[in-house]
Amino acid sequence: MKKVKIGIVGTGYTIGIAKQHVKAYNANEKCELVALFDKVEGRAQDWAKKQELKNITICKTYEEMLDMVDAVSICTSNDAHGELSIKALESGVHVLCEKPMSSEISYAREMVECAKKHPELVNMIGFCYRGIPAIKFMKSIIDQGKLGKIYGFRQCLGGGRIANKTGVMLEWRMQKKYSGTGALADFGSHMIDIVDYLLKDTEGPVKEVTAISTISIPERKKIDEEGMGAVTNDDTTIFTAKLNNGAIGTFYSSRLGTRGHVLEIIGEGGMLIYEHEDNELIVNLKEKDGGYNGKKEEVVAVPDEFLEESKFHEEINEFIDNIINNKQSERDFARGLYIQELLEALKESADNKKTVILD
Repeated sequence: MKKVKIGIVGTGYTIGIAKQHVKAYNANEKCELVALFDKVEGRAQDWAKKQELKNITICKTYEEMLDMVDAVSICTSNDAHGELSIKALESGVHVLCEKPMSSEISYAREMVECAKKHPELVNMIGFCYRGIPAIKFMKSIIDQGKLGKIYGFRQCLGGGRIANKTGVMLEWRMQKKYSGTGALADFGSHMIDIVDYLLKDTEGPVKEVTAISTISIPERKKIDEEGMGAVTNDDTTIFTAKLNNGAIGTFYSSRLGTRGHVLEIIGEGGMLIYEHEDNELIVNLKEKDGGYNGKKEEVVAVPDEFLEESKFHEEINEFIDNIINNKQSERDFARGLYIQELLEALKESADNKKTVILD
């Protein structure tokens, strides 16, 4: 079988999500990573050496890459997602674009319209967190009706790297013109996608949101010049959502430190808790018309059918399989636009200090 030829766009100034894409592509025998491109001259070549990548072409232009690959992973700053995705599709190349879909909703809409013109090409947004084995197991329990009506949910997701005031400089992700919102889009996009993925079939879509945001560290050292620069997007956002059928929940999204990823789903039949461990789920079920009666939580191993090497491997494996089988993902550009619209509603809420009702 002919392998799918892959190119990666954007190798990253600091942590860079491209590293995770490389690991997952290299583990998939149905594809081969053949090209890298970064708009900063010399960066892709240096990065390839650090990653010990062999037999790979460092492209001088994006167009050069598109001429030699079947598919691309777009791992750039958010503001470049739209232009790069559209150019790839128009060149006959499949696209996996990192989340959030774009820094501006207008670009996201253009991406969806372009994808409609090229139904033969796979378009996918990197909502990899729904690929966590425990989350997939959680969905199967909910879909079986074991929780019954869902009352509420609570989710926390973030990171602590940016809590370093002096060691972490003014990256693109801290600047509105390149990133759009900050922690809200960075982590909030994943959290919204997960809750909607788990609950939309039984509880309906998000109908009402409220958000508050803050910039706790308002300036950072500039990267390419002397002095300090302003941080122009949020480093912490807290928001709430109400679903169509009445379930309500809270979200905590922060770049300044969290214990990890936590998700609780609470219903008339009990509760399910994901707490950091990808292959375990905390379960506390009860009779739907009864109480907990002191029943203790149980840690349950995720069944083999849901296991994956990592959430990135799950995402990349689906992308490659969809290309081979001429199939679209549930995580397509239309899905990305839906999540982007919810992010816009949350930003409106935070900016105007009001609850936003969705149509």
